[in-house]
Amino acid sequence: MTCRPLLAPLLLLATLGTLLFPHGLAAQTILNTERFQLSEVDGFHLSASFSMNGDRGNSEVLNIASSGIVGVLAGSHWTRFIFGGKFLSNEERSILDNRFGQIRYSYIFSDRTQSFHFVQAQRNETLRLRSRWLLGSGLRHTIVESERTSLSLGTGLMGEWERLNADAVGEGDPTESEALRMANQAIYSFELASGARILNILYFQPDITDFSDLRVLNDLGLVVPVTEHVRLTLSVEWRRDTRPPSELGKDDLTFSMSLGIDVR
Repeated sequence: MTCRPLLAPLLLLATLGTLLFPHGLAAQTILNTERFQLSEVDGFHLSASFSMNGDRGNSEVLNIASSGIVGVLAGSHWTRFIFGGKFLSNEERSILDNRFGQIRYSYIFSDRTQSFHFVQAQRNETLRLRSRWLLGSGLRHTIVESERTSLSLGTGLMGEWERLNADAVGEGDPTESEALRMANQAIYSFELASGARILNILYFQPDITDFSDLRVLNDLGLVVPVTEHVRLTLSVEWRRDTRPPSELGKDDLTFSMSLGIDVR
């Protein structure tokens, strides 16, 4: 299949769409950036998805979404930028404006062990989150690896700095906070005979000074290859925050379906 000439403008649109939406860098309280981690492939690699639709006339609605990863693996050094965004508005107001960006570096010690180091920025008006910065490091090790199955566990520490929108939270809610959290993760993958892959990703992030302050994310997905460069992803994502702003519930459940384009 020779589709690389067509991929370039699509991938450019995906990246520009994420970077140029109206302001609001972000996503949910925990971001599942592991979803975008391609297998280690020497050299340059890029994976992106982009969608846009709108109405004008009896109603004015704009809906845009984009996400992906661009990186370079050179020897034992793996550097990548992971991005994503969702924007939804009508003629009266912005309904949803969420975006995120993460710069991530890993040093690959062996086929089974690698480090991870990241800087991440978010903003999510839906969750009253004006800004959230993370800085973290850790190690990940693959404890089970066979022809079709793998299980990797990781742990580390991350600093967290958050600012909430004071006009959108309950009276008495703190608007600024900082924490030192554990960055625990478990990634399970199983490849079906058809070539599709079941992927489950778990994040477990307690505050190391107060384990009752806990954030959990579990993402269960099915990745189906459509062509050599195109894949369909179906996922169900559950998130829990034990200490959200008083205006919000502790649990979120998200269903998603997307088409992605890979260049390796």
